[in-house]
Amino acid sequence: MSFALFFIIGVFTIQVLIIITYMTCYHDRLSNMNGMVISMSIGMTTGILMGTILGVFLQGNLFESTLYGILIGLTVGFLAGLPIGLPAIIDGMLSGLMGGMMGAMLGDMVAATRPDAIIKIVGLIATMTLLLVLYMSENLIQKQSDPVNFFVLKHPYLLLFILTILFIGLNFSEPIIQSK
Repeated sequence: MSFALFFIIGVFTIQVLIIITYMTCYHDRLSNMNGMVISMSIGMTTGILMGTILGVFLQGNLFESTLYGILIGLTVGFLAGLPIGLPAIIDGMLSGLMGGMMGAMLGDMVAATRPDAIIKIVGLIATMTLLLVLYMSENLIQKQSDPVNFFVLKHPYLLLFILTILFIGLNFSEPIIQSK
């Protein structure tokens, strides 16, 4: 596995785990609608990113990449909705299913021309989306609780800028997919 792919999956996984941990610890301070939005965002971005990566790596085998992308999106959507309740579970699972299908199709179709570019672009978009979801969830929790020092996002746009620079720097690393 190349450094760029390891970085993309690592940052994404850390973000998902932080958001799910927040939702688990502070589920009583989140409304059902906010929990549904968060679980839907997590399920969809996970499905799209993992479906795209699998579509690129399993190019030509759309059935397998779609199946695995759907299963990953469903599972993460389920886990994200679990702290909130059944509506959030259903929303997260359906979004993960749809994201897995779309990501696998995107990865399979674009893999022939620019496989590295599509993985990096989708990774950047998914990471930025989850960063905004994390900011939203921290804001909602802070409004409902005592003033506690939350560590992640005092300046979200600065963090967005830093992540963008890191993703641009990935262009100078080794390619994710070795040319055949």
